[in-house]
Amino acid sequence: MYVTSDSERASLLDGGYGWRARIGFLSPGVVDESLSRQFYRMAPLGVTMVRTSLGVTAITPGQMVDAVARAEAAARELSRELPDCIIIGGSPTVVINGYGADEELSRLVEEATGITTTAAQTAAVEAFRVLGARRIAVATPFPDPFPGLLRDFLEASGFVVSSLGSLSVDYRKLTSTPLRSGYELGRAVFGESGGADVLYFPGAPFPIVDAIGLLEDELNTTVVTSLQATLWKGLRLAQATDRPIEGYGRLLSEKLGA
Repeated sequence: MYVTSDSERASLLDGGYGWRARIGFLSPGVVDESLSRQFYRMAPLGVTMVRTSLGVTAITPGQMVDAVARAEAAARELSRELPDCIIIGGSPTVVINGYGADEELSRLVEEATGITTTAAQTAAVEAFRVLGARRIAVATPFPDPFPGLLRDFLEASGFVVSSLGSLSVDYRKLTSTPLRSGYELGRAVFGESGGADVLYFPGAPFPIVDAIGLLEDELNTTVVTSLQATLWKGLRLAQATDRPIEGYGRLLSEKLGA
C-alpha cells in the first residue's frame, strides 16, 4: 500500500514501517512465503508483523505438542521487540489440547511477556460472534486428526459445523499451493453446508485471502480466514482501527471497530 498523504509520509519517516501498529505473531511453521505476503496484502500502511517461529515442519500431533512447549520461550524472545500485542498462530497448536487450550496458552504467554496475548483461533471465534454467525462451513488445509479436533473445538465454542472439508496437500507444499485450490474447496464446502453463515479457512499460510471478496460475492456469505482474523484482532488490540480495510471481506471492512 502506497503513501497517500503528507501526514502518512511524515508518520513513516518518523515512526518507521510499524508506526500504526506492530502485531507480534508466533507462527507455527518454519518456512514463511504465503503467510507474510498475504498479511501485507491486507494490512494498512504503518502496520507490521513481528514474527517468530515455533519450529513446525509437519502437521502432526507430536509436532504440535512440541510447538506448544516452545511457545513461552519463543514469546519471551519476541517480546524483546516490544510488539503492541502477540497472536499465537495455528489452529492445530490449540485444538490438540482441546477446548479452552487457546485461552490457557494465551494466559501463559501473556504472563511470561507482559504483552496482551490471544490466539488466532480465539480471534476467529470472536469474529464469528461479532458477525452474528451460528452455522460454520470449514475448509481446512490440515490432515487428520486436526479437522475433527477443530470441529470439536468449534462445537464446544457454541457453533454448528454444518460442513467440513480438507485440502489434500503436503504441508511443506501448502505455501505454494494455487489460490484456486482453496477457492474450489471453499465453494464445495459451502455448497454442502446448506447455507452457512460463515465460510471459514483456518491455517494462516493457506493461500486464500485474495479470494475472500470473490467468494463472498459469489456465495453471498461472509468469509473468515485465520490470517484475516489475526489482523482484525491485532489491530483492535493495538487500538489501530481508524482505517477500514476494503477488498478483503466484511470482517475488515465492516467490523474492524466492532
